[in-house]
Amino acid sequence: MKLFSGTIPTSTTLYVPLNVVDGTIGAYIAWLDATSSATITVELTSIPGVSPHVAGAAWHWKDSGETFTGPAATAAGALLVNIANARQNSARLKIVTAAACAFEIYDEVKS
Repeated sequence: MKLFSGTIPTSTTLYVPLNVVDGTIGAYIAWLDATSSATITVELTSIPGVSPHVAGAAWHWKDSGETFTGPAATAAGALLVNIANARQNSARLKIVTAAACAFEIYDEVKS
């Protein structure tokens, strides 16, 4: 399932919700050009009713320890996110751009 498709402007933070299915999280993140540059972090929470689309209070979301420093403005490419044993109820990607980024993001968890 496609979770996001589009361009994120320079110096922008975007949050993309991820599905947690039986304690697993999986995503395919593709950047479509050689100029995209961003840092991507998987964040988790178990607090009910917290929106995954906005920053929220600092204590609502906690980084999972999975941070990716790419794309790095060198070539089109992709990365896979595969996390097992996620014990929180909700997950999201926090994407912080250093340059405009063209992304396609897909859910890879099989339910």
